[in-house]
Amino acid sequence: MKYKQFYRRNLPHIQPEGSVLFVTYRLFFELPAEYYDKILTIKSEFHKKIKSLDKKKTELEKYKFETKLFDFKDNFIGMFRNSPFWLKDKNIAKIVKDSLFWGAQKRYDLFAFCIMPNHVHILIRPLSKNEKPFPLQQIMYDHKHFTAIEANKILKQKGNFWQDEHYDHYIRNEKEFFNIMNYIYMNPVKANLVEEPEEWENTFINEELL
Repeated sequence: MKYKQFYRRNLPHIQPEGSVLFVTYRLFFELPAEYYDKILTIKSEFHKKIKSLDKKKTELEKYKFETKLFDFKDNFIGMFRNSPFWLKDKNIAKIVKDSLFWGAQKRYDLFAFCIMPNHVHILIRPLSKNEKPFPLQQIMYDHKHFTAIEANKILKQKGNFWQDEHYDHYIRNEKEFFNIMNYIYMNPVKANLVEEPEEWENTFINEELL
């Protein structure tokens, strides 16, 4: 897979050279119609709001909209009772962790990750490959392909383990970087899985890179 600064599937994917990327990916499962209906409502509200705004205010509202939309998606998916929660299995979580650590310093700088019961958040900066950043598409494909095979062995099943596509967002500035770092760190607390973030075994913060 060649490096592309931009490509689109169901979602847009933007990878500027040298950028830090916040990536979220989840297990394979179907979401109900109410999930998609709510997304359409949030988008409709946003478009109505920006109709009479100037460019500067539109950009601010766009950032608020993206944050609101991501929060809704992450909260809904994390609490969706009809999803599998295979990542709660310590052996499967270890496969995912080991794979993420394997890629660190080979393909990317790994700043942080949090493995939740049915989805994962990672914060990475792809390293250079032939004077171009290592393609995020390749990073995610190889990571998900390997971990799916190994996890399915434990589950004694075949077929899809991960949802095919992932969400990614490139970090614009230092403030946003630390906001997202905090989001990753606090995610298990927000989901009522633990009372204190350090209690969650499947969170990693790379203090050396900070």
